[in-house]
Amino acid sequence: MNDKIIIPYNICFLGRTGNGKSSLINSLFGTALMTDPLIPCTKILSTSTILTTEVTGFNAISAYDTPGIGEFSESEPYQLYYQYAVSKANCIVLVTTLDRTDAPAQRLLMSLKTFIDERRKPKFIIALNHIDSRVTVNCKDDQVWDDLSNSPTELRMNQISERQQIIKDKYSDKFLPFEVVPVCALRGYGIDVLKSKILK
Repeated sequence: MNDKIIIPYNICFLGRTGNGKSSLINSLFGTALMTDPLIPCTKILSTSTILTTEVTGFNAISAYDTPGIGEFSESEPYQLYYQYAVSKANCIVLVTTLDRTDAPAQRLLMSLKTFIDERRKPKFIIALNHIDSRVTVNCKDDQVWDDLSNSPTELRMNQISERQQIIKDKYSDKFLPFEVVPVCALRGYGIDVLKSKILK
């Protein structure tokens, strides 16, 4: 490969407002995108590009951070952001959580199918983020997360498995073949696994 030519591997991140797209990009690639747990920070399409040798045949990773589905997704300018990011994508990552409905994301993905560049043969990965959240169950922190091993407890792993199956049932044959990867961006859990699946 000619080192003077930048060949980007493009990753499009989609997901509802608050699902942690920007935090996940920061955790995966060491970027410093603005995040806030209370207000949406991504209001335009932003791209972070990292020069790398991690992907065979490419010498840069470009992560497209899109505005949140549901917050802005009905307006035409935001639809154009999604369409553009998907059309450039070598990999599409849908960021979801244990406790959020999938309907808005499903509708958006269906509307974006015609914008996929088949020549790129994009991968599709569903990142199940915020797996340390206590929103879905009325229990203490130590019933959800084991701080010593920095991993979910058995109770939470069972809930994760149930949610993975629901996602598989809902998305099967509707967009692209996919894998579901549990992660916690803020705790760094599952990040190496997700990154490997995105870039391999």
